[in-house]
Amino acid sequence: MAPPSPTPVRLHRGMLFSPAAPDRLVAVEDGCLGVSAGGRVAAAGEYAEIAAHHPQAPVTDWRPAAILPGLVDLHSHIPQYVAMAMDGYDLLPWLERFIYPTEAAFADPRHARETSRRFFAAALACGTTTSLLYATVHAEGTRMAFRAAEEAGVRAAIGKVMMDRNAPAELLEETSASLTEADALCAEWNGAAEGRLRYAFTPRFAITCSAGLMRGVAGLAADHGALIQTHLAENPDELRTVAGLFPEAPHYTGVYADAGLLGPSTVMAHCLYLSDGEWDLLGESGTRVAHCAGSNFFLRSGVFDMGQAKRRGIAVGLGTDVGAGPSLSLFDEMESACFASRARYALERAAASRLGAMRGEFGRLPGGADLLASVLSRLELDDSVALVDPVQAFYLATLGGAQALGMADEIGSLEPGKWADFVVVRPPVIDAASPEEGRTPREVLSQIIYRTEPSAILATFVAGAERHRRTA
Repeated sequence: MAPPSPTPVRLHRGMLFSPAAPDRLVAVEDGCLGVSAGGRVAAAGEYAEIAAHHPQAPVTDWRPAAILPGLVDLHSHIPQYVAMAMDGYDLLPWLERFIYPTEAAFADPRHARETSRRFFAAALACGTTTSLLYATVHAEGTRMAFRAAEEAGVRAAIGKVMMDRNAPAELLEETSASLTEADALCAEWNGAAEGRLRYAFTPRFAITCSAGLMRGVAGLAADHGALIQTHLAENPDELRTVAGLFPEAPHYTGVYADAGLLGPSTVMAHCLYLSDGEWDLLGESGTRVAHCAGSNFFLRSGVFDMGQAKRRGIAVGLGTDVGAGPSLSLFDEMESACFASRARYALERAAASRLGAMRGEFGRLPGGADLLASVLSRLELDDSVALVDPVQAFYLATLGGAQALGMADEIGSLEPGKWADFVVVRPPVIDAASPEEGRTPREVLSQIIYRTEPSAILATFVAGAERHRRTA
């Protein structure tokens, strides 16, 4: 009896890049990704070795392009896609001026569906295969966003925004109705499209949500085993407003803790202004964080402290945060994450230098020398913890984001058994007159991260199926 024929496999040839750890990269110069008929990674490694095991397999030769895992966007807003790059405001006035009117338009299901279709097409063109997304307060508009995601073939967790106070009249919900609609949407979409789609309960942030609404969200999310997403400590004015609304809470993070919203299924966006105790709460609860460096720069919000998260083992991924983020490209976001860590490093070193120059003045105070030593110690940076280089940024945009979504066993790296979500990128030619040979894998990755434009994204695949192909 003849042995059973092997499962059909298609081979993709090119330079492979895959994250192994925040500081470790797997790179294969003449690499191969084998994709099974079921859309999983069958093999990843040297082309010659894999091709020898699958001599009859069809081969797509992408060389000199590189093959990367599909990118994971941990925080963005579908309806805000049409309002990107509206500069000149801080967070709260920006919401009033641009965002709330844009979101009100999602009351029209046709507009919601068309905007969502354009959003997902643009995300795929940037190499993004998985996203955690906000819709609006409109149940039908959110349903249209899910349908567009299903059509596009992407992985996405989407939630109906929930706001029962301090919002424009056209976006304000009654508490029980908000919870009922979210419950129904979760029952309809959580696990849909063969598991590609998930529901994320989405109380916008503490300013627009009553304590009762947030407690209700915690209960529903637990009942469904669903995700939760919201914003935390993005802007100093936001902190002051939250403190006035919740005077009994010890701090902003405590508001969410009291409501039962912290935990491994929760993603908090931003987290720029947190005390050590708040960071401890996030770490102890297993809460995940979306780092949105581009939007933090754009809205003049602040600079994320990666060291605080890393020291506590908090899972962190990157978010484009469109429309405050001016781009849907996670390559842009990786670059911004590197720059943000360097900006924080420089600012804290400058502060330490200024304080050091005041040593004499501190010395004249009772206990001043000890106080200065304590402050300088807290400002001292450990480069390996606080600075983000291209390898770590790549990890954050792939396996880090997958870990934050609880999907690290399924996506985020090019490993056998995982879904074959991947993007094909043409490495940048820095100078046509200069040879490109001799670059190390880390150097190639660095140039991809800092210099990749949408035209360099040749193709994007989800579960082995081509979902975007550059045509010109």
